[in-house]
Amino acid sequence: MGMLDKIKSIWWRFPKKEGPLPEATRFILSSDTAESMQKDSSGLAGKDAAAYPKSRRYPRYSVKDMDIRAHLLFSEEIELYNLSISGACIRTGKDLRLGGTYLLKFRDDHMARSISCKVIWKRDISRNNSLRNELIAGLQFRNIASDELVRIKDFMRNSGTPVEKRISDEFGSSPLRFVVTSNEKAVLKFPRVLKVKTLSLGGMLIEGDSAPELEGRYHIKLPLPQESEPIKLRGRIASIIPRPARGSTPLVDIGVEFLAMEDIDRNRLDSFIRSL
Repeated sequence: MGMLDKIKSIWWRFPKKEGPLPEATRFILSSDTAESMQKDSSGLAGKDAAAYPKSRRYPRYSVKDMDIRAHLLFSEEIELYNLSISGACIRTGKDLRLGGTYLLKFRDDHMARSISCKVIWKRDISRNNSLRNELIAGLQFRNIASDELVRIKDFMRNSGTPVEKRISDEFGSSPLRFVVTSNEKAVLKFPRVLKVKTLSLGGMLIEGDSAPELEGRYHIKLPLPQESEPIKLRGRIASIIPRPARGSTPLVDIGVEFLAMEDIDRNRLDSFIRSL
């Protein structure tokens, strides 16, 4: 073996000396190190570490003992059964709260605004072999503007057939009710208040009893301790992970990525996180 071959054969024993790391690489490494240390200190190791394997740009901090609750506005497509100028009967897969206030949005180009409504009765219509819970519910409209009332009347005439008698004893009488015959759909919007478990400048982990739409975009209000105004932002549902049920109530961990936030709110959130 010549001298050159001998040098090649032992070359691998000596590691190549690395130059300075690029600034972007150093930032990623330092962020990952801080993330790992924070997970260990905030109790996110073990099962949670396996459940959330992806590194994040910002360190997450546990706030589950601070009773911080995020306000989200969810939406659900529903089916219209019948309609009057004072309310509607709908079919939905969501368990609506009796007496709760919701927003009803017709899928009609002439009705741009959502209508505030109150659930005044509901009835479960789920079948034993069904995987989806369903119910019908009566909604009572609240504070309808005069121009919206005109549009509701037009929608009723175009989408239904008038019925002179009352549809159900559970639902209050109205001047005139239309049975919707054109298979019209609508969207029911409803607020949810969910506990925040971990928080960072780039997102949060919240706990819920039902899963929202994965990749869905939502407007969110995030009240902070000792702050008079909540943080307002737009977020994306990045992950949904089932958790052990609490009694008969199923639980899911919902990962939210922050997409848009005003600079003043971002600075407020950053100040709060730095105080943890």
